[in-house]
Amino acid sequence: MKRLKGIFVVGEKTIFTELIQILDVASQANTLMQAMFEAGYSDASLAENVRAMRTLERQADEITFKLGEEITGGAISPNIIDNLIEAVQAADDIVDIYYYLARELFRLSKAASTGFEVQPEKDWTAVYENLFDFADQMLSKLKQMLSTDSVPQILRLHKEIEALEEQGDDVKDGGYDKLYTAAPKMHFLQFHHHTEMLHKTDDILDNCEDLSDMIVSVVTSILK
Repeated sequence: MKRLKGIFVVGEKTIFTELIQILDVASQANTLMQAMFEAGYSDASLAENVRAMRTLERQADEITFKLGEEITGGAISPNIIDNLIEAVQAADDIVDIYYYLARELFRLSKAASTGFEVQPEKDWTAVYENLFDFADQMLSKLKQMLSTDSVPQILRLHKEIEALEEQGDDVKDGGYDKLYTAAPKMHFLQFHHHTEMLHKTDDILDNCEDLSDMIVSVVTSILK
C-alpha cells in the first residue's frame, strides 16, 4: 500500500494541516459545550460562554475563508478541489452547530428566568455527555487522519469513526425514547428544546463521519 508522503504536493499537505486548525477549534467548542451542560441553565456564566462560543465560530470562519482561497488559487490537483472544499465546509459546519447549541441552551435559560420551570438538566446529562464524548473521539481521530501519511491508518481510523457514529445513533435514539416518554409531563418549550439539541448534536457526529468519508475520497483520488 502506498504512503501519502511524496504523493501530496505542498499545497495539498498545507490544506490538510490547516484543516486540523478548524478541528482544533471544534474540539475547544466541544469542551466548552460540555462545561455549559454540566453548569446547567441557571449558571451565571452562561451568557459569557455563548460569547466565547461565538468567538470560536468566528475563528473557524476565518480559517475556512483562508482555506477556500488557498484551495481555489493554489497548487492543488484539479481532481480533488471539490472534495477539499466540501471537507473544509464540513469542518466549519461542526463549529457552527456548537454555536447553535450554545445559543439554544441560553434561550431556554432565558425562558427559565421568567418563571418557566425547566426540568433539571441532570436528567439529561448522561445522554449529552455520551454524545459529546463520541464527538471528542471522532474529532481526535479526524485530526489523526489528516496528520498521517499512512493509508492503512487512514482507512482504520475511518472505520473507527463510522463505528462511533453508529454508537452515537443508538444514544440519540435512546434520548428520543426518553424524551417522548417524558413528554406528557414536559412543557412544550422544553420538549422542543431537547428535540433540537438531540438533532443538532447528532448532526455533529454525522458531519464528522462525512468529513472522514471526504478525507478517504481525497486520498483515494490522489493514489489513482
